[in-house]
Amino acid sequence: MAKDHISVEPLLNQSAIGDGSDKKIGMIPIDTAGVASHRTAITVDSTAQEITITPGKRTIEIQNFGAKNIYYGGVSVTSSSGVKIFPSQGKVFSNVSDTFSIYLVADGVDTSEVRIVELS
Repeated sequence: MAKDHISVEPLLNQSAIGDGSDKKIGMIPIDTAGVASHRTAITVDSTAQEITITPGKRTIEIQNFGAKNIYYGGVSVTSSSGVKIFPSQGKVFSNVSDTFSIYLVADGVDTSEVRIVELS
């Protein structure tokens, strides 16, 4: 089995295994588990905030714990140009480099709490 990092995000989007009433959610094998480290929760507002990864970490999960949508993208991300993360949803970026950088923003006067976990 390959030792590449994989995202656990697709678990809910995996094709079912089996037929008819015997269908089950497909499982994703994980060869090795690294160390998880939590970062301080941040409040995302209408000013784009840069999120970088700690050198040596390879996976970062961003979860929207607030009640408003947030958006991610490049340095000039806006709510009109970014990719949406709904409340109570998250996004996993795996197998990233030490130079990983992403920006988060909320829409207008909205704010939302974001929590971040990194994995080696």
